[in-house]
Amino acid sequence: MKAKQVLGLMAAASTALVSYAVPGKAASLTPGESFGNQGIKFLENTDVRFTFVQSNGMFQSTVKLFEVGADNALTFVKDLFVETKGSDRSWHNGWLGTCGNTVAFTEGTSCTSYFTFLANKTYTLGLDSGVNGIVYSTTALNNFAPGGTQQAVFNSFGSQAQADTTRFTGANGAAFQSGDPLAMIVRIGFDDRGNGNDKDFQDVTITAFGSRTAVPEPTALAGLALSGGALAFSRRRRVGRV
Repeated sequence: MKAKQVLGLMAAASTALVSYAVPGKAASLTPGESFGNQGIKFLENTDVRFTFVQSNGMFQSTVKLFEVGADNALTFVKDLFVETKGSDRSWHNGWLGTCGNTVAFTEGTSCTSYFTFLANKTYTLGLDSGVNGIVYSTTALNNFAPGGTQQAVFNSFGSQAQADTTRFTGANGAAFQSGDPLAMIVRIGFDDRGNGNDKDFQDVTITAFGSRTAVPEPTALAGLALSGGALAFSRRRRVGRV
């Protein structure tokens, strides 16, 4: 076989490989998956990049990740972000905490943290404010009232960009109960129950964005195997004719 034909087969095989490595449709959560006040659960291993935005309060807090087991038993997984002090400049800047000051750089050169959520396991985020206690992104885990209380909003930073007098009521807080980190960057805002549990959901704010590697279908793998076999056979024929 001529060298030009061999190169053509190789190019075709490479094109097939690339086409099967890229998902055919936009990624999004599927039925049975959740990312919000009902818990965090994926049906496939999913990588999520968390980014610290800022904190607004005097508590020195840590954003943690837990696995949720039977009877809501919690197993600590990792610290995502750790404040080294309560705020940048105390009350002088409204108890604002920023990346690189209140929170040190994590896992690189910015305030980012990564985690691979394992398929079919349930997780929750926790905001640990030391003496002020801990709240969870999963409403049912906040046992401050029957049925739990909402201490985190999804797709919102709470009242961060507004006056501190802004409050999320039970009605409008419920409008921000989940997000889809596979489809977009999800904003998350926590309320640490300080200041009489004011429900401003801006005590610590972070973002989350997820991705997962597409796995080729069995038919795709079979097609690639046939392409590779044809290429190998052609090369053998060429060698036999030399």
